[in-house]
Amino acid sequence: MQSKEVRAFKNELRNYTYYLSRITTLENSIEWCFERLGGVRGIDPSKEPTHVQPNKELEWKLRNDIEVLEAKKKRMEAKINEIDQILNLIELPLQEALIDVYAKGEKCIKIADKLNLSSTGLQKRMNKAIEEALREI
Repeated sequence: MQSKEVRAFKNELRNYTYYLSRITTLENSIEWCFERLGGVRGIDPSKEPTHVQPNKELEWKLRNDIEVLEAKKKRMEAKINEIDQILNLIELPLQEALIDVYAKGEKCIKIADKLNLSSTGLQKRMNKAIEEALREI
């Protein structure tokens, strides 16, 4: 029986690629907001304003959007860093097996065959490695 912490880490590892893609999406959204903000009169005098009157409401909205997006990006990056930190404490063959099974979605039996282990044996080793890594943090 695996502990709640081990299950939670495996779930986070399953979400790893989602977190990476979400960070990219957030970066693109932040960049888009900055581009729009550049068109607001008074922000960058070298650029032509997109309208005649200064639009403070739009400026505030864009600045708020940027703040919110950057906070979300920070949370995603923190999750990625935490996962990486735990993975780095696990020996290489098991680290790769964890990534293959939980992040890439490969079948455990296929990875176990590569390592000359049974599926159950690999699961037990991965669980034990995660538990030890979580204790070290």
